[in-house]
Parts: sequence; structure tokens; C-alpha cells
Amino acid sequence: MDSISYYKNKNVGILGLGVSGLEAAKVLIKSHANIFVFDDKKDISSAPLKTKWLHYQSWSWNEIDTLVVTPGIPINSSSQHEAIKLAKKNKTKIVNDIDLFFQTKPRAKVIGITGTNGKSTTVALLNHILSFNHINSVIGGNFGTPACGIKDPGKKGVIILELSSYQLDGASKLLLNAASIINLTPDHLNYHETFDLYKESKLKILNFLIKDGNFIINKNNNFMKKTLDVKNQNKIKILEVNPNNSKNFIKKNIFLEGKHNCINTAIAIAFAKSLSLNNKQIELAIKTFKGLPHRLEPIYSSKKIKIVNDSKATNGESSSAALKSFKNIFWIAGGEAKSDGIGAALSCLENVLKIFLIGKSSNLFYEQISTVNKDIPIIKCVTLDRAIVLAIDKAKNSELDHIVILLSPAAASFDQYINFEERGNKFKSLVKTHYQKKSLAC
Repeated sequence: MDSISYYKNKNVGILGLGVSGLEAAKVLIKSHANIFVFDDKKDISSAPLKTKWLHYQSWSWNEIDTLVVTPGIPINSSSQHEAIKLAKKNKTKIVNDIDLFFQTKPRAKVIGITGTNGKSTTVALLNHILSFNHINSVIGGNFGTPACGIKDPGKKGVIILELSSYQLDGASKLLLNAASIINLTPDHLNYHETFDLYKESKLKILNFLIKDGNFIINKNNNFMKKTLDVKNQNKIKILEVNPNNSKNFIKKNIFLEGKHNCINTAIAIAFAKSLSLNNKQIELAIKTFKGLPHRLEPIYSSKKIKIVNDSKATNGESSSAALKSFKNIFWIAGGEAKSDGIGAALSCLENVLKIFLIGKSSNLFYEQISTVNKDIPIIKCVTLDRAIVLAIDKAKNSELDHIVILLSPAAASFDQYINFEERGNKFKSLVKTHYQKKSLAC
């Protein structure tokens, strides 16, 4: 990452020393800024060399030029961090790592992708298509390399940014050649407080498109189409894609199963075509795409049982997509519930044979499911260990073939795990143990 001459000898504060904050510090160190850092959950040992750890209350705010805020710390909500209130009171500039990245003036074309679900798969698939066809591309932002760690691939290259609602909420200086909002459903309401505010953050991506930039949407997403009509975007090119047209590209790629992946793939294809790739080039690339961990990830398969890790499904909308992708499902769900509980997944139970509930949301999910369907057996398992043991046992003893044991929690992981990756890795480890013990042989 290049340095930014503006920050030379400027006093800059960094609030939050996660991965994004640390990468921002590297840029500012290279820019010869005077850097103060603080993180509520860490101590002085977290401070990078050439920065000064000091509680934000002790910063000389009248001398701080800019505050860099890590994504996840609310900038605009009523539950603002005290440091942000101090910055606003002292008219200190507030930026995030995305802003900082764009201040380096990357020369590559930049694509921004957001949405409630499907962002990472779409970003990864597009990057794979471009790399397969020898286009120098990098992915970053909310997925891949933190924004401030991105190395500009140059004029002939492409930067693909996954943009979260947190990042869009705090950003102000993006310049995007093309963008997409894959979908919009309520999520992260503990941060944004209301769906309208969440939606407003996502829709900010439209403001960052250059004149005549391409904005790609699913033609069947009436909600997005109506929203765009209200916004009356006449300075950008709106491209509507038909998800059904992507089926010929996907064919039998098991990593892109499900209607939701038809949408993700159609959007990735549209981006690739806007970069002058043809159908044959795109089809060959998609054929070799291996998917992402924890996103409808097949981890075991026999004639009788298939096991799928969809730990990334942290809300009901995401799990509903998984439940539509398979038949004969033994569903493992639960964790720390979102504001709507099991949400959209409640209307997608027709392929579910048994349900195994885990985590803090077990009682809530049991009540919600029982209200709409009293015929599906529900077992409260509490732990993932117990759930996989019972699911395998009942699948082996079932008269049915082609049973899918699906971990798709429809809930966050924080009640039992650090993040969805740890939950998914635990699930894979348990399945591997059962395979080694030959308890999966069937």
C-alpha cells in the first residue's frame, strides 16, 4: 500500500486495533503520521511500533486531525462510541479503512459488492473468473485482504471489494467503476438499530459509482428495483441479470448448488462480461471454482448421507437459501439469535425431515418452528457434538437414501464460538472424527 502525503506530521487517532486497524496503522506509519491508538478490548501490548498507546480521553483532541474508526464501531447510530462523540465535538475528520485506502488513489478498476447474503461467494467467484483468464485481480475489504493491505494491481488490474454495511456506513470517499447489491433483508440491527438505517447504509454504494458506472441487480428482486426507482439513479447504468441464465454456466458444480448461487453467479458473470470476457472464458473458469469454506461446503458424501457445512448462515434468510437447495434434510440450527429469531427459514421447512437445535436460541427456535409445523421432530441438543452424533445415528437408521445433514445455524455463533469459522471448523472436525471411527460408514 502506498503512503499518503497528506498525513505527514499530522496527528491521527486509530480507534480499534483489529486486522483493519493494524493495516491502517501500517499505511499511516509509512505516511509519517503521529499516530495515537486505542482499543477497548486490548492493552498497550497491541500497539504497533511507531504508534503511541493512549486512552482516547487523554488525546489532545484539538490537535487530532483525523480519527480512523475500525469497521464494527458505530459511527452514525445513537450508540456512538465516546471517542466518536469527542471527534465530532472537536470537528475532527472521521474516516474508516475504506476511505484511507481510496486516499492512496488506486489505478486499478474497482468493483464494490454488498448485500445481506452471498457477498463472499460472489466476490470469490468473480476473482476466480478473472484470475483464471489472466486478469490481475485482488479481493479485499470485508473479505480477503483488509482494505489498507491491498496492493494496487495497476491500470490493467481489478480490485474487488466486499463492502459490509459497517464499512459503507462510515465511508465517504469511494470511487467505484461498477457495483452490486445482491439482496437486502434485515440484519445487524444491533448496530444499525432499524432496517431503514441498515438499508440506507447499503444503498450508499450507489453514491460511490462513477458517472456511467454499472450497477448490477437481479431482475427478479422487486424490492431492489422499487428502491432504485425511488432513488431515481439516472447517472449510472443499471444492468438487470436473469439468474436462470447462469444455470448453463454452473451445470453440475456442487459448490454452487441452490437458487441463491444462481443469483450470485449471474451477478459475477455480468461483472466479468463488463470486463470483456466472453461466455466460453467464463464457463471454463466457473467449472473449476471450488467454493468457500463454511458456505454450503460439502464435507462428506456417500450413497446414503451427505454432510454440508453452512456455518456462515448467521441469519434466517441465509439458511432459507440452504434449505431450498437440498431434499431430505436433517437440519442442525441454532446459536445466538438475530432480532427476528429463525426468520425467513420458517417458511422453507418442506424439505426438512428432522431438526437438531443447538445453542442459546434452542428454546426460541423450538417455539417458532412448533408454531408453524408440529410434524417435524425437533431435538434440543445444546451442543454441536451432541447434534452431529444424533443426526448421524438417525440418518444411518433411516430407510431413506440421500439424506443431507446440514449445519445451517440461522444464528450468530457468539454464544459458543468466537466466530462462524470456528463453529464450522468444529463441525468439520467432528465429522472427520466420526469418519475415522467408521461410524459414518453406510
